Amino acid sequence: MIGFPGFLGNETVKDALCAAYAAGRFPHAVIFQGEPGSGRHTLARLTAMALACRNPASAPCGACPSCIRAKAGSHPDIREVEGSGAAKALTVEAVRAMTEDAGRMPEEADRNFYIVYLGESTRQEAQNKLLKLLEEPPGSALFFLLCRNAQNLLPTIRSRAQSFTLAPPDVNEAAAWLAEQEQIPPEQALELAKLCGGNLGRMQQELKDGDAGKSMDIALNMCAAIFRRGGHAMLKASARLPENRAQFREVLARLEALFRDACALRCANGPVLSGAEEMAARLSALPLKRLLRLTELMRAYQEKLERNVNGNLLTAALCMELKREG
Repeated sequence: MIGFPGFLGNETVKDALCAAYAAGRFPHAVIFQGEPGSGRHTLARLTAMALACRNPASAPCGACPSCIRAKAGSHPDIREVEGSGAAKALTVEAVRAMTEDAGRMPEEADRNFYIVYLGESTRQEAQNKLLKLLEEPPGSALFFLLCRNAQNLLPTIRSRAQSFTLAPPDVNEAAAWLAEQEQIPPEQALELAKLCGGNLGRMQQELKDGDAGKSMDIALNMCAAIFRRGGHAMLKASARLPENRAQFREVLARLEALFRDACALRCANGPVLSGAEEMAARLSALPLKRLLRLTELMRAYQEKLERNVNGNLLTAALCMELKREG
């Protein structure tokens, strides 16, 4: 049985991983997909630590030499692989180095574990090289592939890995976790949880930056501009987005949550997870097909942002499409 200390929610995913572990049939390649802050890295690290643990009855025990090294990031058989640049897109060179390393015998554990980050702009050449490694993997290697959306990967890669989608935990559970972790008042933690839809990574980042609410204000103003004539209000609301890519990323995530909430209200009267019930209700008056397109549009723009598209051009295009679809 594997434990996942500190990893909230996603019970179905955890049950499937435990079942594979108990049956001795853990796949040689696993895809963890989900939005930034959803816990992809955390789950991969915990699973690798559990598989390398010297006490399989209570893995990860957290106390054996293997677990101690894994928690410290110094286990010789657990490696993290990513590309260069802001997008961290996996490169051919990084895959080549991983391929060479995967042929070696493990030093302490039974296997070598590779936690591989696949950025949104990972080129097909790098994916093709990764595919060759997954097609004929060394018997002692296990790969955790982390991405936002597995649909951006080659179908042949997806066919050679077991894929799991991670989702944020319940808002109240996330708030309780944040209050304990960061020693903040429960009321503040709950406000952050509602703002971030329970996304733990985004909650911590908001608390660190001290900008909780700013991104939501921009998103709300942009939503309000959908209902106004002309494009001036939309351009004014989004004017500062090109200056701060981190905030741009957060605004897009909040817009996606608002449109998703509006869809939920339109179809089944809730639930509202964005923390902005009034605006979600107002948006729910839009036709459902438009709301669905707007939700998909925000995901597409998040991917474009990760590919380092020019911020000014991206903002202008976003404003134009919001007005057209709204």
